[in-house]
Amino acid sequence: MNVSTIIVTFNSAGVIRACLDSLAADAAAGAMEVIVVDNASGDGTPALVVREYPWVRLIASRENLGYSKGVNLGIRSATGRFLFILNPDTVVRRGAVQKLVDFMERTPDAGIVGPKLVFHDGSVQLSCRRFYTFTVLVMRRTPLGKIFRNAGAVRDHLMLDFDHESTRQVDWLIGAAMLVRRQAVESVGLMDERFFLYFEDVDWCYRMAHKGLKVYYVADSVVEHGYQRESAQAVINRSFVAHLVSLFRYYEKWNPLFYLLKRYREVWKVLLFFVLDVVAFNAAFFAAYYLRVALDQVFTNPIFGIRAYKGFVVFENLLFVFTFAALGLYRIRRETKSVDELFQITRGIVFASVLLMTSTYLSQIRTYSRMVVVFLVPFAIALDWFLRTAVRRLHRRLLLLKVDLKRACVVGPKSDATRVELQLMQDDELGIDVVGVVDTAGQSDAILTGTLGPVEDLERIIDRYRIQHVIVLPGALSDEQLADLVTTGRRRVIDVTMLTDYTGLVFHQARVTDLQGRPIIFYPRDTRYLLDRFAKRALDVVGGIALAVVSAPFYVLYSLYAFSRARRPFSVVDCVSARGEPLAVPVAGNAETNGPSDFVNLPLFWLVVIGKMSIVGPYPLRPEDARHVVRGRVRYEMRPGVTGYWRMGGAVIRREDLLVRDAAYAQDWSLVNDAKILVSTLWRMARGRRRVLEIVNGETGVDRAN
Repeated sequence: MNVSTIIVTFNSAGVIRACLDSLAADAAAGAMEVIVVDNASGDGTPALVVREYPWVRLIASRENLGYSKGVNLGIRSATGRFLFILNPDTVVRRGAVQKLVDFMERTPDAGIVGPKLVFHDGSVQLSCRRFYTFTVLVMRRTPLGKIFRNAGAVRDHLMLDFDHESTRQVDWLIGAAMLVRRQAVESVGLMDERFFLYFEDVDWCYRMAHKGLKVYYVADSVVEHGYQRESAQAVINRSFVAHLVSLFRYYEKWNPLFYLLKRYREVWKVLLFFVLDVVAFNAAFFAAYYLRVALDQVFTNPIFGIRAYKGFVVFENLLFVFTFAALGLYRIRRETKSVDELFQITRGIVFASVLLMTSTYLSQIRTYSRMVVVFLVPFAIALDWFLRTAVRRLHRRLLLLKVDLKRACVVGPKSDATRVELQLMQDDELGIDVVGVVDTAGQSDAILTGTLGPVEDLERIIDRYRIQHVIVLPGALSDEQLADLVTTGRRRVIDVTMLTDYTGLVFHQARVTDLQGRPIIFYPRDTRYLLDRFAKRALDVVGGIALAVVSAPFYVLYSLYAFSRARRPFSVVDCVSARGEPLAVPVAGNAETNGPSDFVNLPLFWLVVIGKMSIVGPYPLRPEDARHVVRGRVRYEMRPGVTGYWRMGGAVIRREDLLVRDAAYAQDWSLVNDAKILVSTLWRMARGRRRVLEIVNGETGVDRAN
């Protein structure tokens, strides 16, 4: 197939007939496949296409994916050497497609070519443009544009002085009709799906230019385009808002000022969290002070007025901030979990409060009420954790909206690097926008290689593509090259991540240090290990008995309910316990679930009390899954748990990922980690996020949010 035409429709029943009829009438249609991607139209567009145009391949989405996702869906299904992206409100004049193909064939540096767009009356649409500047944005998107209609910047942007009857290279083309070389797509990538509507065409053309591919306006190919964009016709409407959102995303992605701000994002994050902490500390002080005032009758000593606490508040803020800095609470990381931050905040505030209390004793100052400090601790912990968590959730929401992504490249052999690239792009919360791969297998820096270039040009690639994060595959760089890259990273303020096959070497308090100038991994001896294991078992006994007592009435009620429905209240699942011994795990309801399914389960807690299970531990595997265990001796030193890291993810997990998580838990085990897992589990239960786990094999596993 030479040409694949891709049309994305949304409530397009009124215009799609004319478009498809014009394609059918074209002599080139015999060498063309037509794919219609429908974005959940409600006006019968899919039925119309199926009924009247059986030669068209329809892809019907159950939801409105947006324009760029729709185009990408069509591209993945297309077979042609050239991809003709077409709006449904167009009419293709005879020979227009063939003229675009002929031009592309004789112009090897062309990535995208577009026809002359005209209205149905034959008047020319301004479909080729120069890239946006700040002046153009102000003129085009504010009332100033109506005042200064003939501003030079706008005329230059719209190419008003260009003869639209002549063919020439341009910056970008309106995406209503464009022919794209498949090799260019393989090299540059698909449309950026962060653009739901608008600016996906500008971004695509900009990326083509980055790869050395050119965009051409071909005047002798003519396509009729039915109407102007809605966003350009009204001051405020839904389409206009979508245009502004896409505009922001485009500038957030490419603007040098945004790039500079994101390079130093850690500075801004530290300042933001510093302000949040100060707000929390002061709010906590006032809450503690006025609580002490309200309880004045309870205490024998009187409470001094608020003015007497000026010096106390200043000292409190300085002490808390310096304590947070010393404990690393201003090393802001995206991957920090909420429960981890809660424990860090608690440690910092308790430590600072002890110092604060001690200082009042040593100074023998009677002005300050020490009960204010006591009340201050829980208020400060709760407020600071709440503010930090709110900001982190807002940021995660921005990442899901594809805002504030780190531009990254993957360094390694092209096939391996491309696979890692796809994996990274599937996880929105990583906040990584992989621009492409840097090949280490001798790939030349040609425009259609599908890479950003060879590893020898890595520093130039970082500058050209505004890379903020370099991810290096195992063995991709020599020690000297890696050292040069780290030095470059320090100088250019970029992150460098080295993926390694030796992940099993870094666990429980391992740290990189040096021995006579040589870097080593050091594992300090854990003198508390046996004591901590004894404490874990004691806590299991006490906690298991307590949970069994609490769950007893629920167990009775559930059992009576099950018997009334002629069902067995519990089934038994054959699992593997510590040291690989067989273990029968009771499951509420259906035994097809892979392990403990309910925290209110009396028989389950009895297993904890007698030492067959633990409250926190690895997943209780079935025998068929246990056969795949790696580092089994480490994993089987721990009793399987009622909860564990496996409760922290989605409802479906790949067996390989589950085993890796369990091995990491066993290697890095500590009472503090157990406490974090338990708090996270209780928090999820309080929010109604009940988990039933499904273990799948290989690539079939997909993490889904509960």
